[in-house]
Amino acid sequence: MNVKALEGKLKSIQNVEERLDVLDALADHYYDEDDYQKALKFYNEARSLTPGGNPKAYYTAQFGICHYLLHNDREAREALLAAQALSDPTAPEFSPEIHGLLHYFLGSLWEYEGNNQASLEARLEALKYSEHLHPEAQWMLQAGLSRNYEELGDNRKAIDYSSQAISLISEEDPELAYLYESLGHNHYEMEEFEKALAYFSRVLELDPEFERKDDIYFAIGLCYQRLTDYKTAMDCYAKLLETKKLLGKPQESLAWLYGEIAYCHFQLSEHEDTLRAIDEALRENIEKKEELAELRSFLTNSYQALGRYQEAVREGEKTLKISRQFPSIDLMLPNLALSYYHLGNIEQFKFYRNWCNRDFPDRSWTKQLNKLKA
Repeated sequence: MNVKALEGKLKSIQNVEERLDVLDALADHYYDEDDYQKALKFYNEARSLTPGGNPKAYYTAQFGICHYLLHNDREAREALLAAQALSDPTAPEFSPEIHGLLHYFLGSLWEYEGNNQASLEARLEALKYSEHLHPEAQWMLQAGLSRNYEELGDNRKAIDYSSQAISLISEEDPELAYLYESLGHNHYEMEEFEKALAYFSRVLELDPEFERKDDIYFAIGLCYQRLTDYKTAMDCYAKLLETKKLLGKPQESLAWLYGEIAYCHFQLSEHEDTLRAIDEALRENIEKKEELAELRSFLTNSYQALGRYQEAVREGEKTLKISRQFPSIDLMLPNLALSYYHLGNIEQFKFYRNWCNRDFPDRSWTKQLNKLKA
């Protein structure tokens, strides 16, 4: 295409149809060259010459898409919504490709603005015409729908759309790792930990320097933990801890990571190691009192398991002064009650046993406490 010749010719063309043909050719050329600013100029004139209906929807949508690609979100939204109102599948000169594309880009805009429902609706409309979209838009549409359903908590549909996106993308595409990450998270949420583990591991196989590599290592550790392979989980956490120490980010608290290591040690009945891990955790900056109480609760649990009952009740009482709303309180309270029992403090034993009966009547620990004579 001789662009300069076409631009020169455009100056002298008066016939609307001929002018539209040249404008369309020039706009498409600059669009393909990623020069969206110049493409805008020609698409804008073309839409001003078109009276209405689907032809106007076409040029208005292209105008909006150029604005989107230039990160002019407000202008993009206005143009795409105008094109949406004009585009009519039942009317002459309907373009299934442009109809699909304008809804594809609207879906992205709504997602960016936090309107998940509007994004989902736009993408579902685009999906009806996905066969007319280019391959990259097809798989990105499926990936977008996966995120929409994940936001809604519908992990099964999120998995289905991620899987469809993977079937459309090249094995060499760097974006593939992100799709496997999504699959891992959704399978994890559905408690399908073996599948989640396989997908998280696949992320690191595809991209050993994945931008959220630390998150993936942690997710792998959590999968092993949920599969009760505490030794392997702890190995993952230890490697992650070593990496984070080497990076040495001054503002980053590692209390949460020491907490997971402590939990694994406790499940393996390695109670001295649990105490050491919690001691390390408590050296970190901990802002939330619930998190602090959660970590400290393992001191009571471990001291009780080691037969160090005086230390167990001391730490348990300190923990309850910090907070009575933390996840593992149902584990700490029975250990606190049992420690008082072994110390011969029947009054305090009954107090905490009654607490367990009130809040956790069906737990096995509570049933064991009720078998003790007091």
